[in-house]
Amino acid sequence: MLFLVVLSTITLAHGSVIPHIVPVPQHAPQPYKYGYSIKDHHGEQHRQEAGNGAGSVVGNYGFIDDRGIARQVNYVADHAGFRAQVKTNEPGTANQNLAAVQVISNTPYVAGVPFCTSGSSCRIWLWSFWVAMYVLVS
Repeated sequence: MLFLVVLSTITLAHGSVIPHIVPVPQHAPQPYKYGYSIKDHHGEQHRQEAGNGAGSVVGNYGFIDDRGIARQVNYVADHAGFRAQVKTNEPGTANQNLAAVQVISNTPYVAGVPFCTSGSSCRIWLWSFWVAMYVLVS
């Protein structure tokens, strides 16, 4: 064991072991575009997004459930921040502007009516809510 330690020390001191640093290539941001649409017996979900490669992103996502309840979120993220517009006919919603999010409801607000009665629309609503909260606190 002592022999290995001495040999390693001599080798390092002699300079025959030189660490080889491999440069990591730096890639410039590239424009992109993607999207999907899923239709099944619960309804339809979709998303589209495009980035220009210079820091701006434009997109939308939404759903329509089997009862006709719909939400469409159109958004822009760029040097001015994140801005979204939500169009919906979900029961219990009202027209409002929360922070940088504009909500446009096609259904008049009725107090006491639950806004989420379908499993799939509840999951999407909760997901959208937490994404919006994350963006607001970031």
